[in-house]
Amino acid sequence: MLGSNIRTLRKARKMSQSELAELFGVSVNAVSKWEKGVAEPNVERLTAMAELFGVTLDELCGELPSPDMSTLKVMNRAFAQMTPDEQEKLLAVGRALFAHAFEGLGE
Repeated sequence: MLGSNIRTLRKARKMSQSELAELFGVSVNAVSKWEKGVAEPNVERLTAMAELFGVTLDELCGELPSPDMSTLKVMNRAFAQMTPDEQEKLLAVGRALFAHAFEGLGE
């Protein structure tokens, strides 16, 4: 379950195995082994990975929560009603928050 969760969460963030490997200072082969369940990241990497993906350690290692579809529909509807300029501003804020949240993670 851990391996498939790492893969699912990595792909949801449109990250390659190479990008994830670089962030955690490991080889692409190591990430591949994690995702196949052949090996597991150490506790420090698991903790950082959970933070990166915005999940708890329990969620990373077990069942991932299902998104509340009603909330997603409301958010999607609200976004669709925004002007293109408002949408771009919102996306810019989201990008900045994401970049700030993971600043220095790969060090």
